[in-house]
Amino acid sequence: MVINGRLFLAILLCSLLAGCAQVYVPVSESKSPPSNLPSTFPPPETQAPPASPPVATESESAKRIEPTTSNTPVKGNSAVASLLDEAWRLSRAREYDRSNAVAERAMRIDHAEPEVYLVMATNYVAMTQLQLAEQLVRQGLPLAGQKPGVKAELQSLLTRIRSGY
Repeated sequence: MVINGRLFLAILLCSLLAGCAQVYVPVSESKSPPSNLPSTFPPPETQAPPASPPVATESESAKRIEPTTSNTPVKGNSAVASLLDEAWRLSRAREYDRSNAVAERAMRIDHAEPEVYLVMATNYVAMTQLQLAEQLVRQGLPLAGQKPGVKAELQSLLTRIRSGY
């Protein structure tokens, strides 16, 4: 009876701990090994100024997605809002990998923020990785219930992905 009681407690404890574990969804497929990437970026004062982005043609600018909600603060977490602003800035500068890295940091802080999924999906569309983009849009849509602007942009992006962009 004592062994059965201990076994029961061990199973109960394991199941409770498993229920508390965080689940992360991988969202980037790195083609180079992560050991080649710097662990941190140099401080802003030592960074070289970014090169000016190439001028987009009229057809390219029509396909670009510009956020309408990036100026809307994320309620409850200023760190996430700051990271999202940085991710959108990098996305506009066409630094999609860096933008996704910043968005992934925001996702680790608040995985239920739908704008994180929007910025990452937008970057993957720009990099023509439509399957990853669609996966992120599908993850972000259920989270966007209280944010109609983000939800509308996710739905629009999903329509564009399904139509082959």
